[in-house]
Amino acid sequence: MKTLLTIFNTILCVAGTDKSASGVSAFRRTCIIFALASFPAGSAVGDILTTETIGGVEVEIRRAGDGIYPLVIFSPGMSDCPSNNDEIQSRLADAGYIVVAPKHEDCFSGSTTPDVPWADPANWTDQTNRDRRDDIHAVLDALPFSSYAQYVQDFGQIGCMGYSMGGYTCMGLAGAWGSWTRSEIRAVAALSPWHRPYLVQLRVDHMTNDQTLYQGGTRDIAITPQLIESGGTYDQTSPAKYVQIFNQAGHFSWRDGVLGQAFHDEMAYYINSFFDAYLQNGSVANLEVTQPQVSTLNYEHVGC
Repeated sequence: MKTLLTIFNTILCVAGTDKSASGVSAFRRTCIIFALASFPAGSAVGDILTTETIGGVEVEIRRAGDGIYPLVIFSPGMSDCPSNNDEIQSRLADAGYIVVAPKHEDCFSGSTTPDVPWADPANWTDQTNRDRRDDIHAVLDALPFSSYAQYVQDFGQIGCMGYSMGGYTCMGLAGAWGSWTRSEIRAVAALSPWHRPYLVQLRVDHMTNDQTLYQGGTRDIAITPQLIESGGTYDQTSPAKYVQIFNQAGHFSWRDGVLGQAFHDEMAYYINSFFDAYLQNGSVANLEVTQPQVSTLNYEHVGC
């Protein structure tokens, strides 16, 4: 478990540069919320959870059983390990997916400091934290030759789900950084994603995937406002695209913990519906439903 000092350092990195009285007050409230979120609250565990080394990368693999499932790669947040998001991954696995989550370098080191400062998104490049790109490239290259290939439905059409820095990773792999692109990644679910390097450098529309889902929270002050503002990341994203903003959700609400637990039912409802629609030829109708804790819901299907 992270120490409170690590939690506060993480928030200091991403909270922005608002020095106004109201900004400081909001920052203090966010620190308290994020610190509390670090305490566990009975997170779910997938029906089958294994840890393996694939392509030289240690991964956690969640699946509902011995069937054949669509593949979703999960990338956790900065300094997080996949186990910090057990519940959301397990809900997806139990819905009929195989979820493969690399343990990135910062999982082992606990580092909350990216290669380029959070406050300097204009100077991030395709070399910034490229170890995350390398991990997922290695896993995707090796997975078809592993013993887990028997559980994967289609290696040519997969999903990428990322939380925070993991959202940055998935967006990069979907083409926001050209040198990161994996053409087999067709559906991206970016959960409170670190999107600002792509936004300020006008790289969002470089993404070549077919469908994108974003999630944010009204208390996610460092991420969500620029995600949904006019001309922001959602607006710059090509359809099909979806966004849900959860009332009172903060940045750690996608992690396991007492403050995230209240949101996971509805978060998983949209995540699972999104992948069902685009990796299992399901209906998009569930993505048009406004759940009780959603304050903002927008969507644009292809051709609409």
